Amino acid sequence: MKLIRILLISALALLTVSSVAAAKDFGWIRNFNKEAKSDPPQFRTMMAERFDLSDVQVLALRNIFASPADAYIMLRLGEMQDGGLRKLSKEKAIAAVNTYRGNRDKGWNALAKMLGVETESKEFIALKSGHDLDRDPQHDQVAYTGYGRSKDRL
Repeated sequence: MKLIRILLISALALLTVSSVAAAKDFGWIRNFNKEAKSDPPQFRTMMAERFDLSDVQVLALRNIFASPADAYIMLRLGEMQDGGLRKLSKEKAIAAVNTYRGNRDKGWNALAKMLGVETESKEFIALKSGHDLDRDPQHDQVAYTGYGRSKDRL
């Protein structure tokens, strides 16, 4: 009986620790969405500048993705794919959106793998910790933005 109790307590402790660790990944999303919704023009400007998009394209993202953070993350994943966003064809972009729509409930790690992104890369690990839009540094951690500039992967 004591053995079962010890195993049960150990399993519960492990579950608690793993859920806290998982909550840390992409924990910045809630604040990101609040800030994006509190000042939509500023958010659209930052997204347009960061990803070299027009205001109309940023507005279109709002209709495609469930939240501003989802749009941002998908654009970042697009940068991490081979060739990056600049070489992303219309067909690949549509396929990525369809993958997102069909699998967004599986989590960002699973979605990134489906899109061909290395989930152990510095870029993806940094994305889990924060974003790289120009915001108040007290809010969220800044994501790694050196992708494609050197061979500094894990």
